[in-house]
Amino acid sequence: MEKSDLEVTRMSHFVGIGLVLGFLLPHSSIALYLVNPLICVFYQLFKQNRVYYKWSWLVLVPILITLFINLPQGVETKSLLICFTLMLYFACFPIVGGVKIPNGYFYFILVFILLTQVAYAFNISFVERILDTFYPIMESDTEAIYNQRAVNASNIYDFRLGGLYHNGNDCSRFLTFLLAAYLILNSMKPFVKHIPFVAMSFYGVLLTGSRTGFVVASLFVVAYLFVDKRTSVTWKVIMMLVAVVGFAFLTLMGSNVFRGVNVVKGFSDSANYKMDTFGYYLSTENSAVRLLLGYLDSTRFDKSEAITHVMSKFDSDYGGIIFCYGFIGFASILLFFFTVFKRMRSEGRLFFVLLLWMYSSTIIQSYRAVFLFMLLLSVIYNNYNKQAIIS
Repeated sequence: MEKSDLEVTRMSHFVGIGLVLGFLLPHSSIALYLVNPLICVFYQLFKQNRVYYKWSWLVLVPILITLFINLPQGVETKSLLICFTLMLYFACFPIVGGVKIPNGYFYFILVFILLTQVAYAFNISFVERILDTFYPIMESDTEAIYNQRAVNASNIYDFRLGGLYHNGNDCSRFLTFLLAAYLILNSMKPFVKHIPFVAMSFYGVLLTGSRTGFVVASLFVVAYLFVDKRTSVTWKVIMMLVAVVGFAFLTLMGSNVFRGVNVVKGFSDSANYKMDTFGYYLSTENSAVRLLLGYLDSTRFDKSEAITHVMSKFDSDYGGIIFCYGFIGFASILLFFFTVFKRMRSEGRLFFVLLLWMYSSTIIQSYRAVFLFMLLLSVIYNNYNKQAIIS
């Protein structure tokens, strides 16, 4: 094996280990929160076959302006940490080069997440010990405590199982990240070879009860089948029929069993509350500067004048980003992703289906999610880039 090949192989395993840490590391202290930025810096120290990207300033400049106008008024440590790490990930993009991550890392992460979802239902003692030791539930998280104590094999589908994340939406979001990256980075193989991974991922998503997760996973797989060039037309038709029949069955018959497939109800419940919260902010904000550049600190959101249908904090990216970084910051992030999107081939562009999470959950404003999204996007960008020059 030549030296360059050895470096690529070594880097592939480094990225695989980084993924394991990013997905599975318990974020229970400030020290552990610093692991993801340190991994990012570590990757930057290695020479890699990267297609360099020069448009990071699109995001960095607006965020820096927001930072400077808000620092004199005081900003919480957590908000500063999110701001600095966000700038780090965009400044370092692409974080890694065109490596081939061994599939063993994807399977290890997926199986571990699934085991943590069902551990208490099926009394898997060694996984329970891992969860109790490294992923303890906070006393304030009453829903997760109730789920842990009440779930069993006979009522498992009555609960939203978040596994090590203790939250169904969070768990579902990371499962869709894993599914998307695995399929894109293995697009050189026929889809039929990926069925076990896809099936396990979908089962995990259904266990979370996340409607957004079900929609994102379904749309991604359907889009992937349209773009996939390795699978024969016959197999594509079969898979499409299976997907349509399965979706219809789950929608018509499974909505009473799997919460996640009841998509229509989701738009009338949580999505409405998030829209009402965002609408309340827009209607009560009197400063044009704040609307354009934001407050940086999400804790400065005040809902004291609200009567109903307003949440105590923004629980979606579009609301949270606009409140913290303003409409200019939000537009700059979307523009950045659009410029990356234009430079990628069709297989890589599928990864941007995950941005649908910004409507009902968070990617950019989630400390774990933004690291994983930018890391996986970096790998996919370098592997599916239209540019021929790699330095």
